[in-house]
Amino acid sequence: MNRLFTALIFAALLACSRQDAAPDEATMRADDKRELERVVAIDVRASQAMRQADEAAQAGDAGAASLAVTARALPSVEEALRTAEGATMKSAWGKAKRDELVGILRERKTEMPKYEAAVRSGDAEKMLNAIQAQAAIERRALATVSAVQEGR
Repeated sequence: MNRLFTALIFAALLACSRQDAAPDEATMRADDKRELERVVAIDVRASQAMRQADEAAQAGDAGAASLAVTARALPSVEEALRTAEGATMKSAWGKAKRDELVGILRERKTEMPKYEAAVRSGDAEKMLNAIQAQAAIERRALATVSAVQEGR
């Protein structure tokens, strides 16, 4: 009886001290990729709204361009930023990509008021500078999105 009791206690201790195996790198990256793709999907909405703003500005409709920025692009960027900053990454790769996305989103958010001011001003040089700044952000975003989708 004493041996049985000792064996049961020993088995219970082993069961309590057993730790679940940590997920492997591929599993962690796959989980991170899904989280990052959520952020990317929101940022795509912002990018599309900025494209609409560009089209409206080129057509001479400053009101529509401004509305695209303030009513569609900026809220999407803010949502993407909150989502990215709240995302818990499990892998070093995921953390690095999240940080890249956060940097891009912050830059988008910083440049939007400048873009809107340029549209409202009607100043061709300011507009050109604003469009070039947005294009540079878009190039960085596309490179990061591609890396996320390809898992690199």
